[in-house]
Amino acid sequence: MSFSNTVDQAILDHFFSIASWTAPAALWAGYSTTTPTKAGEDVAEPDGGTTGYARIQVATADWTRAASEVDNDSVIEFPVATGAQGTITHAVLYDAETAGNMVWFGALSAPKAIDTGDTPRFPAGDFNITQG
Repeated sequence: MSFSNTVDQAILDHFFSIASWTAPAALWAGYSTTTPTKAGEDVAEPDGGTTGYARIQVATADWTRAASEVDNDSVIEFPVATGAQGTITHAVLYDAETAGNMVWFGALSAPKAIDTGDTPRFPAGDFNITQG
């Protein structure tokens, strides 16, 4: 559960007045069947063209801080899978609907196989962004 190098560097530059940083105006939640790296590599999102997968926009104001983590206030629900998507192991946040920069990633508490007809979702309070 970690912010990406992109965010770490932006915060560091901002903190030391090297460059100004503004947090993304919107975030898109997604998931991966592989373990991402802090460099934003090794993310394997399902193929949207054959499985119905798409990132979901999440409002930056729709989160609550509790101690050292931030949790989603509303359900984050993805489209119904139109094909098998594999076993997801990690949640990811991006600053764009497609491509863009990965800003955060974290392992699921338990991997989840997504099959045709499944509606992947993170219930309110279950998408936990932690310091780390």
